[in-house]
Amino acid sequence: MAEDERSLVVDDDAAARQLLTTLLQDAGYAVEYAVDGTSGFARAKASPPDLVLLDVAMPKMDGLAACDRLRLDSVTRDLPIIFLSAKGDEDTAALASVLDANALIKKPFRPKELLSEVQNRLNTFGGKNRGDDRQDQGT
Repeated sequence: MAEDERSLVVDDDAAARQLLTTLLQDAGYAVEYAVDGTSGFARAKASPPDLVLLDVAMPKMDGLAACDRLRLDSVTRDLPIIFLSAKGDEDTAALASVLDANALIKKPFRPKELLSEVQNRLNTFGGKNRGDDRQDQGT
């Protein structure tokens, strides 16, 4: 299950990246990371993960722009994306919805909430085996 599933954490805050990496690895997930939206998009396109955890506020390319690029690219458009944001306001939630993010989790988050959302998204999207069969699901 989790040991074969790979998450990409995209966050400019080193402490947040470390916390997310530790939580996910302790739960059995393989984790890669990027420090901004530009490198996160490039990494996801080069080797699509099973799930992207994407901070909203970052330098170079913020999470909203990165999500937009991920959704417009044929290689990455179907990846499950969970936004992480210190802002839990209605505007951020509306933008996340418009950009077709699969979830928005407010920082600081509860570890159980985050892990539950990760597992839920991987179950919904098929995790490691999503590949070409996702096209059959009409997504």
